[in-house]
Amino acid sequence: MELTVNMLGWLGRPKKAVNAQIIKFNRFNVTFNSRCKLKPDQLILINIAQGTHTIREVSARVENCERCGPHYQTQVRFVLERPDKQPYREAITILKAIELGMPASIRAPLHMQAS
Repeated sequence: MELTVNMLGWLGRPKKAVNAQIIKFNRFNVTFNSRCKLKPDQLILINIAQGTHTIREVSARVENCERCGPHYQTQVRFVLERPDKQPYREAITILKAIELGMPASIRAPLHMQAS
């Protein structure tokens, strides 16, 4: 499984992707380690490739970021709603497929979502 993170720069343009290591994942949020220190409420873009499923530049909002040894452990919630408040059904379908293909050790129970 591959996970990369793009921080957004000036005018909302994505900066160069940074590799990250997934700790926990479900279709609503992901916890990962990376070298990036992110701020709560910061908007980022997540790219995930797992098996035959790939999703690029899905928006996510930082919930929490703490130093964890030489890295930062970050928890984000995917932004799965369009500006008109309608869900991004395609993204939700792909994230669900990725979640189902994850090893049980990485899959976060849905009732343990970040609030």
